[in-house]
Amino acid sequence: MGTSITGRAIKNGSIRVDTVNIRDFSTRKTMRVDDYPYGGGAGMVMEPEPVFRAVKSVEARIGRKPRVVYMTPQARVLDQTKVESLAQEKDLVILCGHYEGIDERVLQETVTDYISIGDYVLTGGELGALVLIDAVSRFVPGVLSNEESSQFESLQDNLLEYPQYTRPEVWHQQSVPPILLSGDHLKIEEWRHEESLKRTKERRPDLLKNSYRVICVSYGEPGAAENGRLLTESVSRYGEYMDYNRRKLQKTLLRMKPWNLLLLVMPGAAGEDSAFPAEMPGAAGVEKAKPAAIPGAAGEEKTASAEGKTAVRYDPSVPFAERFRGLYGSETPAVLVGSDDEIEKASAFLENRKFRVIARVSPAVFGGDSLLRNAALDIREKVLHFH
Repeated sequence: MGTSITGRAIKNGSIRVDTVNIRDFSTRKTMRVDDYPYGGGAGMVMEPEPVFRAVKSVEARIGRKPRVVYMTPQARVLDQTKVESLAQEKDLVILCGHYEGIDERVLQETVTDYISIGDYVLTGGELGALVLIDAVSRFVPGVLSNEESSQFESLQDNLLEYPQYTRPEVWHQQSVPPILLSGDHLKIEEWRHEESLKRTKERRPDLLKNSYRVICVSYGEPGAAENGRLLTESVSRYGEYMDYNRRKLQKTLLRMKPWNLLLLVMPGAAGEDSAFPAEMPGAAGVEKAKPAAIPGAAGEEKTASAEGKTAVRYDPSVPFAERFRGLYGSETPAVLVGSDDEIEKASAFLENRKFRVIARVSPAVFGGDSLLRNAALDIREKVLHFH
């Protein structure tokens, strides 16, 4: 822990790593903390009382009950979303077992999270704890420098990272892909997404069943769309944006797949009053629209947003069911962002269109970075295990 990035983080005070020796809390003169298992069998089992006392000593020192992680191959394998969730904790206790494990009763009383670093067995939990500490530390402010950090990590979208290249441009008769030298950042992002999909399919096809593509659908004043973009960027690197203020888009048939994630951002996402009609008809009787081009229709009234971009003016007189008459799902997860009234009515409408609402987000989450980050983590966690 004393070298490289973690060593520097400890030195500058960004993180602190303390060790607690469970043997110090033994009830025996010999300081042993293990005994033979009830029911027979090979190996030894760690006694509950020393472990309990060790955990309680930490509680007494920090003045509260912390999150306690037990490293065990019997748990769900650690993933990036879990890492980011644990990084939000001020204090994190990692419990390391030995021998055949720890008495089940003390685990039930003290442990909040069970984590594995892989489907294999180690002699103890310390190596797993080091892996967890290293992974979690990277998300603590001040641990990584700007050169080392990135806004998005490999596996954040449950996809492997795209190939990376640096100088020289040609090495061993192999050239850097021309798209990376083009300066077209939009096309570069598209290339990276395609390469991530290709690499994941080749090397980790098991990840694809839980990968997803965020489609942010918004309508209302520009502030709602901007908050939708902030949330989308916190959830995924590869979000797609659709402005349903546009009349032609309202007439477009859009049937989302199970691996899509609908992020529906309503006017209330900007703290505005709901613009729902008094009655919101269900899916029955709604005429299916024929596919149409996405760009805005000629003659639509447009306005300039705060960023100077051209946006179609929001027309609150268009009923919700009419605005989204061409929107359908296929057991597609959906996240609703807006006021309570908007969310309630939109939820019933979308459920009829074969969407499954997995999260409801209040505009209050846009009041601070930590609130937004936690909301995004909650969404990612739910999508990761949706299927």
